[in-house]
Amino acid sequence: MMLFVLNINFFFFFLFLLFFFLGMYFHMFNLSLILTYNFFSLNSCIYSVIFLFDWLSLIFLSVVFMISGCVFLYSLGYMRGDNFIIRFYFLVFMFVLSMFFLIIMPDIICLMLGWDGLGLVSYCLVIYYQNLNSLSSGYLTLFINRLGDMFLILCICWSFNYGCWHYLYFFSLNSLNYYMFIFLVLSCLTSSAQFPFSSWLPAAMAAPTPVSSLVHSSTLVTAGVYLLIRFNKFISIELTLILLNLSLLTIMLSGMGALYENDLKKIIAFSTMGQLSFMIFSILMGSYYLSFLHLLIHAVFKSLLFLCSGIFISGFMGVQDIRYMGNLGFQSPLISSSFLISLFSLCGLPFYSGFFSSDFIVEMVILTEVNLFYFILFFLSIYLTLIYSLRLFFYLYMNSVKMNLFNFSGDFYMNISCLILLILSIFFGSSLFWLLNLSYINVFDEIYKYLVLFFFIYFFIFTDIFSLLNMNVYNFMGFFMGQMWFLPFFSSKFIVSKFFNLSHLIFLVTDLGWTEYLISLNLINNLRFVNIYLNKFLLNSFKVYLMFFVLIMILMMIF
Repeated sequence: MMLFVLNINFFFFFLFLLFFFLGMYFHMFNLSLILTYNFFSLNSCIYSVIFLFDWLSLIFLSVVFMISGCVFLYSLGYMRGDNFIIRFYFLVFMFVLSMFFLIIMPDIICLMLGWDGLGLVSYCLVIYYQNLNSLSSGYLTLFINRLGDMFLILCICWSFNYGCWHYLYFFSLNSLNYYMFIFLVLSCLTSSAQFPFSSWLPAAMAAPTPVSSLVHSSTLVTAGVYLLIRFNKFISIELTLILLNLSLLTIMLSGMGALYENDLKKIIAFSTMGQLSFMIFSILMGSYYLSFLHLLIHAVFKSLLFLCSGIFISGFMGVQDIRYMGNLGFQSPLISSSFLISLFSLCGLPFYSGFFSSDFIVEMVILTEVNLFYFILFFLSIYLTLIYSLRLFFYLYMNSVKMNLFNFSGDFYMNISCLILLILSIFFGSSLFWLLNLSYINVFDEIYKYLVLFFFIYFFIFTDIFSLLNMNVYNFMGFFMGQMWFLPFFSSKFIVSKFFNLSHLIFLVTDLGWTEYLISLNLINNLRFVNIYLNKFLLNSFKVYLMFFVLIMILMMIF
């Protein structure tokens, strides 16, 4: 089994190098390769499979294969001794295959194949540990992803009017049908966990940590952003305003949720949600090129964050609460350094990978002269990222250990996979900007450099005022923010309970009412009586002979 997984790892790393350099070559000469196979034509609609290879899809695929190879290598140590390890590897491989179909097939029906595969396999991986918490999280993930499937199916039905499902053909049009594009955007919002479809992303942390690293860095959550980058020319002004509000709401929701969360994996999931909103905000500002580069760079350092957190959790015997962790710099220096560097990339510290894309996005937002309210909220989101990263650093590195049982012996394969992603988290951002020959210049005005510092000072003054007034606001704030503004309740129990109440009423009226007695029980009693009489009749041979003798005599007398 180990030899087979190692062969898959080498194959994925080979595909990473192949697709990466092919993508650079295609970008340099502005090339695209389209492969198509027609099945049949019916009512002027062509049913075919199409593959698109351009620099966008090739570089994205290379990053997906590289992270998948690291996750497979990491799983050799993390999932060792698991009873269902073959099932786990099969599901992860199906996940990568679904992402491959979603990226290279510019056809809405074929896109549905990868989209539905991602949703179904993610549900199977979330319920992998087979407990009640995993089951409820899996149902929530499946429910919201099915909403995205429904919107995509409606989009497929609407595109029947064009006689073609290839969205390459849609790019030649000046505009798309308004309702069709609304359905497409809604499906993207469900996949990328934007408000109000955000509740499934922290709940999906019930999956094994290697799955979280793959799903929440470069695959399922980025599928919606990837589609928005592809369809960015069709986003109207009215839709831009709505999506701007939703993305800023999601950034605030994720930042506040991470501040009041104590689960290590959920804090990283909240940061993923905020970074996805950051990408969508930059797409709406017109910087879709930078958004794609930030998507690639974010996938690398976020997967490293998840893999390092998995080593911390296994070292503390499965405890995920950061209040019981501490002194990790002394207990595991290599993994702690990797985690800290990926945290620096998340904050956009110079000159790590995350700095090159996020800093330019901030500059582009300043240059677009956006509304002052949106501008302040955008900088507030950057400030919140800094605050919950500092909180995470304090608990993991400065806090004293609350547990005596911990084991950081480490594993060779887990350390190697983290080391590969560590190198990329440092050099990948600058290498991308160098290889793609991007001529962005720094125009950051001096006054904006102190905005985050101003928010930082304001935060402490604000908290001191509430403590002096002795107001009981923190209990409510902690509960409200920790529950994601009660989104999990409204998106699951509040909706599902209505159907459960109706089904319970029908159960009381039909199964437990007079209907059960009059129809079911009465019919069963009559059939039982007939069955008993027929059995007695057949078992008594003298009566049978007598009946047949009488019947034959009557027939002879008649004829």
